[in-house]
Amino acid sequence: MPMANIGRFKMADFTDECKNTIEHVQDLLKQNKEWESRYLKYAEKINNNLKAIQDKRRKFHEWSSLYLYMNVTEAQGRKIFSLRYLGQDVAKLKVGKDKITISTKDFEENNKRDFLDYVPLKRDKDKDVEWNSPAASDFRRYFSSNPKRTNSSEKKKNEHRIESLLLTEFLKKKSTDKQLLNIQPVKLAKIARFQMPTPLSASNKKKVEYANQYGGGIDIMSRIGKGRSTKLCVMELKDENKSKEPPTTAIKQGLAYATFIRELLRSKSGDKWWNLFGFKGKCPVKLELYVACVMPSVSKNDKSFAGGKITLDENDSFYLHYIYFKEDNNKIVNIDTSLKECSTKNRI
Repeated sequence: MPMANIGRFKMADFTDECKNTIEHVQDLLKQNKEWESRYLKYAEKINNNLKAIQDKRRKFHEWSSLYLYMNVTEAQGRKIFSLRYLGQDVAKLKVGKDKITISTKDFEENNKRDFLDYVPLKRDKDKDVEWNSPAASDFRRYFSSNPKRTNSSEKKKNEHRIESLLLTEFLKKKSTDKQLLNIQPVKLAKIARFQMPTPLSASNKKKVEYANQYGGGIDIMSRIGKGRSTKLCVMELKDENKSKEPPTTAIKQGLAYATFIRELLRSKSGDKWWNLFGFKGKCPVKLELYVACVMPSVSKNDKSFAGGKITLDENDSFYLHYIYFKEDNNKIVNIDTSLKECSTKNRI
């Protein structure tokens, strides 16, 4: 869909780049329409499984430092939960009719490699272990002690670690504890953290490509604001803030994913996804999507693009923002943002 106009923006060249990114993604999605039926099936299957997923979740408690994740494939089929520590998969949790079991069969090698003094889950051969067993209790106790990573951890794992720290911060419910107010990440079935999949490959690419079911996931999707004025925000996270990959690059990557979300919400499955993202009723006639780069704070943060508006047609628009943060000892301690709907307690 061609863009009718571009809202005022200080960086004209960057605005043109954003416009080109949007139009390129729209062209890709028009040329490769398989995503429409695929995402319709995703939405239908997940909606059919919502009650079963929520019923399974009520049977156990989330353990400190081990957070519950579920991907779209798991939500459609076997309804298995992932347990992650600092954003890394360390085990799978299976909830049956009569018992709950935990399995580390596919993760033991990485767990030993990536965590200091790792205590393996004691199990009988390849059998899963009951969640309430002493062996599972020892496994949970190890991660509740907040073990440190080894030096073998990869850069991508550091991004997952920061993503987990931000989600933990954003998900806090007491305003006295939160660094950033009026923000809640989108959770699958309203109970599990997840990365919304896309059919696009946008990270570390000179140009966005169509990747079918192998596309990248959105780092964090959140609801911003209060009540009826709540907006959906697509966040692109980077673990560094350097000139070789500046905030404007992250914005363009986030904008590519946000363009897909816009087209998804305007497709046949749009209302279903709108509800899965935590909103009630039908997708609004006028859709305002926020795009934010989320990066560590440096001495001179680039804020030149903040508040930029890109209008697609008479109804739909993108708004560009930043979230800069500082962390200490695996906790987010300061946040600065251009999101006016979100007030900050300890502004950088």
